[in-house]
Amino acid sequence: MSPQRNGNGRSDRLVLPKRRPLRVLVLGDPAKPEAETIAGDLVAHLEGRVEMLGVELARTYEPITEKPDLVLVIGGDGSILAASHRLGRRRVPILGVNVGAVGFLAAVRPERVLDVLDLVLAGEGVVEDRGMLGFQVVRDGKTVLDSHVLNEIVVARAPDSTLCEVDLVDEGRWVCTYRGDGLIVSTATGSTAYNLAAGGPILSPRLDAVVLCPLAPYALSMRPLVLPGDRRFTLKVRKAGTLTADGHLEGRVRPEDRVRIGPSRRRLELVVDPKSRFYARLRSKLRWAEQPGPG
Repeated sequence: MSPQRNGNGRSDRLVLPKRRPLRVLVLGDPAKPEAETIAGDLVAHLEGRVEMLGVELARTYEPITEKPDLVLVIGGDGSILAASHRLGRRRVPILGVNVGAVGFLAAVRPERVLDVLDLVLAGEGVVEDRGMLGFQVVRDGKTVLDSHVLNEIVVARAPDSTLCEVDLVDEGRWVCTYRGDGLIVSTATGSTAYNLAAGGPILSPRLDAVVLCPLAPYALSMRPLVLPGDRRFTLKVRKAGTLTADGHLEGRVRPEDRVRIGPSRRRLELVVDPKSRFYARLRSKLRWAEQPGPG
């Protein structure tokens, strides 16, 4: 199972198994009151057309042991992030039903999900191929954390500290020292999340790039920096701080820790509504590029 590629090397048309029933797993956020009802509607709509592996309404980061061909996630963008971590190295398309506040990743509205599912089953589903970042925290020559993110890695000052200090080392050479509340390292997908709120640029999800966006920098001249997506670089921690990955607090980092960051072999295949692509979601959810009103 792999999506066809267009000329840019990005996913376009989703291709799913045809010689056997499609295996579908439904995940949902139990904190969303609509989740149970939508899950029931999905199961009823798919009955007899696919092999249902189950419905799981729970908040967890436990690995998914089933072997689905398609995962349906009912929730917000946080639910999609959790599902991407739970799938590990497996490349399984995810369709997110948005019952959250914004929903850039959970990109299908509840009233459209059955129509989008019909397109998927008819071989006409559309998927966006999203790159991810891998990172390792190295302490005293040993790797103490090895993980990956879809949105961002954040090194921030500790609660009991007034300043975060991090050196950027690219291609073995010191580039600069970030001083402030912290540093966001964002994928193109994550550019519309914490990076955007901190004043960073919006990147097209088709762009293979990484944004380094300082948080409340000490110097006004310290601006966001965009690096090629295939670049491997290191953050050298000068002062104790915290490390967060896709909104999940991983723990503290210590002086002399090194956070090694580079492209991950893992990718996310995000099933989207062909009537609501990336720029349409920017306009509808963030009011991007809207003309000012009168008065």
